Amino acid sequence: MSDFKPNPTHLKRLFEHTHQALRLYYNKQKWSAIYPTLTQLAERFVLCYQTQPNAMHAHLQFYAADYGYTTNLTVNQCILVCAFCYANGYNEAFTEELVIAALSDYLCCSNETNKIARSAVLSKQESKLVQLRHQFVLKMLDSANVPQGQMQRILSRLDKYSTAITGQKALPLYDNTSILVTLAKRIAKAITPRPNVKTFTIVQAIKSLYLGTHNEFAQLSLSALAKQIVLYPGGSLVKYKGQSALILSATHNGHLLVLLDNNRAVGMIKTNKRFTPLYQPISTSDKTLLYSIWFNEQMPEPIMSEHQRVDIWQAISDLGKHQFLEFKAIEKAITPFSQIKLALQVAARQYNRQGQKATTVRHCLTMVGLDIAGLLCQRVLLETLISELHHPFANDVWHKYNHINKVIMVLLSHAQGEQFERLLSPFTAAIYFILYQHSTAVMRRVIPCTEEVADKGISIAHLFGFGRLSEAKLTSYIESYFKYSDTHQAFLETEAKDKQTLSEDARHIIAIKLLAIYTLGESQTISAWQKQLLEDVLKKMQWQSLASFCDAFIAHSPSCSID
Repeated sequence: MSDFKPNPTHLKRLFEHTHQALRLYYNKQKWSAIYPTLTQLAERFVLCYQTQPNAMHAHLQFYAADYGYTTNLTVNQCILVCAFCYANGYNEAFTEELVIAALSDYLCCSNETNKIARSAVLSKQESKLVQLRHQFVLKMLDSANVPQGQMQRILSRLDKYSTAITGQKALPLYDNTSILVTLAKRIAKAITPRPNVKTFTIVQAIKSLYLGTHNEFAQLSLSALAKQIVLYPGGSLVKYKGQSALILSATHNGHLLVLLDNNRAVGMIKTNKRFTPLYQPISTSDKTLLYSIWFNEQMPEPIMSEHQRVDIWQAISDLGKHQFLEFKAIEKAITPFSQIKLALQVAARQYNRQGQKATTVRHCLTMVGLDIAGLLCQRVLLETLISELHHPFANDVWHKYNHINKVIMVLLSHAQGEQFERLLSPFTAAIYFILYQHSTAVMRRVIPCTEEVADKGISIAHLFGFGRLSEAKLTSYIESYFKYSDTHQAFLETEAKDKQTLSEDARHIIAIKLLAIYTLGESQTISAWQKQLLEDVLKKMQWQSLASFCDAFIAHSPSCSID
């Protein structure tokens, strides 16, 4: 996180700038400024949430009376997106993309949405604008040369998902990122007050959605949000000695409260008393309550999670730099990581003919041999890091990684079995790279093998729903941590170099990519060059044909699972 230190002015400007952004559609000359405006605003929402979650949660209860319904609705939607992402452990860049989508929901119809909130009748043109608002937003963004990405994908699905997320019939919803924005939209609409419409509390809205949805990811995310609201209870109401009060923050042994008089802040108090909070909307224009009181020096710091594991990366780098002459040196490199023992025992199991787990770290290393023990430890450490990276499609990514593992096991089952670790390790490194550097691009879909750059081989990105990896970032990543690994360098070849100049190791890696996509994707169409490469590699690995490999792949499926 940056050194950004929010203050009351920053909090106030979230409303001001959201209000201004929602007006940009009505001035076509300013369309080119819309994306930079949304990007900067999304960054501020994320930073304010990270540093002042209690204040942001309080605004889910507040209705800022100086602003209209659409502004309050949009601010609530953005705060909820931040809360969902923070509760689920997603990174800043990913969260910002989703906040931009939330900001864009009513971008083309803020006036019309305000009229609907007042129960005013819309003209045919206004009704059409509201109904087709996402199409108009996409057109506006396209005219400003905004690159196609996750925001456009979410907006194109948002109305459909908003309807389908609850109901009698369980409809399949595959895009988890769109589900998050949908949940934020549904809750924001339920808790933002409108005349003549029942207003839900945040607790009621979460419960209603949880009970009404059939989607497991939605239920897990709603549970995480509920825990986040409990952890940071800012904005909830209590009674303190007969007087209305609002919780500013939970402390280690009680609460920090602000006393209220007619929804205005009149004093602060710190108490050891525990309360059962009450959530209800508060309409106010009191600047102290809305903005300044949340920056009192008595407010505790939020709990920060550490995503970077410098110690593990140092070990991964060290393991990749040396040709080890004895097991003792490898054991020394991994000693600080107690969690690696069990993971190594499971990983080494596939090297044992009876499928038995090793009993000690030394036993694990001797089972696989000195020449690849370093690679095995490197892979297990990377898998530890991957498990700590949170993403809406984390389970899908992990299943695809296991699928690649299985492809390699079957491919080498007739010959060159000793190459397993050398071929799998680059894919493990690539999975981490994708989750860390391309988190906003990852999707559930698999792009067919034939959609490739003409002079380059197929990218691993196809397995995760997007076109190609960033060559510059991938090169830096490989050179920093895997410079001395031939197969990691070969993997880099397959992503960056001309496919006619690939080394033998690179051709093997291309074949693994093709087989993974071929066996997992909907389309089995491959190009002539891909077909010839597969035939050559399969023949070298003592397979008669692609069909015989696929038959064996299906037959071996139960015994190729990873614990």
